[in-house]
Amino acid sequence: MTETQLDLIAKLLAKAERTTPEEAEALTEHAERLMVKYGIEQAMIDDRRARLGQTHEKIIEIHKTARGTYSADLRDLGAQVAFGLGTLKPLQSKTWDGHYTLHLVGYESDVNQAQVLIASLEVQAMIAMRTWWGAVRARYSQHTEAQKRRARSGFIRGFALGARTRIEANRRTIIEEAGTGTELVD
Repeated sequence: MTETQLDLIAKLLAKAERTTPEEAEALTEHAERLMVKYGIEQAMIDDRRARLGQTHEKIIEIHKTARGTYSADLRDLGAQVAFGLGTLKPLQSKTWDGHYTLHLVGYESDVNQAQVLIASLEVQAMIAMRTWWGAVRARYSQHTEAQKRRARSGFIRGFALGARTRIEANRRTIIEEAGTGTELVD
């Protein structure tokens, strides 16, 4: 993925973080489609390089530690994005001090791409959760604080699954449109 392509995706995601929920969803979906499309193009380039005996893009591993009340949920959001993109291997762990870490392993451009999407979706998930909680808080007035926290946590996890589902659907569509030669990224 080129810097220009990554910049375009970053701009779409940045705008999604500061707009209405409906527009944010449309902008994020457009960014996700571009990421999948550019990821497939990169896989085709790497395959051609391999057939010509040229070097591949290097494989890297990054560690992203989430902190705070929803750290496990945000780590899971990152893993769902990685699973949805289909080009990374996400591993999850818990640190000795109780924080949650996501390890992403893959080609450098895929990892960089995922990091941009994950960061934006984390912001969007927290904004969406706060908006949702503001609308339903009264329904939980008789619940314990732990139950309230679990409800908010469940919202974030549902948001993550929705993002994964959308990314996977975009990926399937783009692979079908691209036709022969892209099966290698499945």
